[in-house]
Amino acid sequence: MNWHMSTRGQIRYFQFSLGKASAIYSIKNGQDDLIRHFEPVFLKQIHSNIIVDIDVQAERTGDGLISAGKRNIGVKIADCLPVYLFTPEKTCLIHCGWRGIIGGIAKEAGSLLKEFHYVLGASIGSCCYEVKQDVVDQFIQSHPKALRQCNNRYYLDLKAAVINDLGSRNLLGSLDFCTKCHPEYFYSHRRGDRERNYAVITNNQTID
Repeated sequence: MNWHMSTRGQIRYFQFSLGKASAIYSIKNGQDDLIRHFEPVFLKQIHSNIIVDIDVQAERTGDGLISAGKRNIGVKIADCLPVYLFTPEKTCLIHCGWRGIIGGIAKEAGSLLKEFHYVLGASIGSCCYEVKQDVVDQFIQSHPKALRQCNNRYYLDLKAAVINDLGSRNLLGSLDFCTKCHPEYFYSHRRGDRERNYAVITNNQTID
């Protein structure tokens, strides 16, 4: 069980299915059609640790969404890491940049869901994600194993940081691509792209 490429008509995307729900990660080809089909709820993302239960809250600012499956949920991704969390009753999707991780968004999601499984999407990898000393200083205290040093430069592994927060026991899979290294699939802020990728949790809807 892992991520695989799905094709519906002219639209291709990465998919990870778990029970009645599916994790979706868009690729450049046809992503606007994909979003039009699934019509996920998005938030105004602010690199925070705020998670909104869209079934009961009117708030639409934050970096995580929870739903009991009444609506599809989505986040926009530049190079940050989408994390998809699943329980039998609810799904949660969080947008993890370095600020959100330091702020505790992954820990907050785990606390809200209690017992869960989770899947990691694609993000910029530690091969490319060079960070400055102010970021290093924060992660060296809380997530030292997420930092890699090479030639007096530091590189951050977002996935290692999230696994540190959520644990490895309930990790089901990871879409192991660096968004900067793979322009054939993804947009990347670090590569200079202005467009965004999309991460979505659906209830096994298909594209006609």
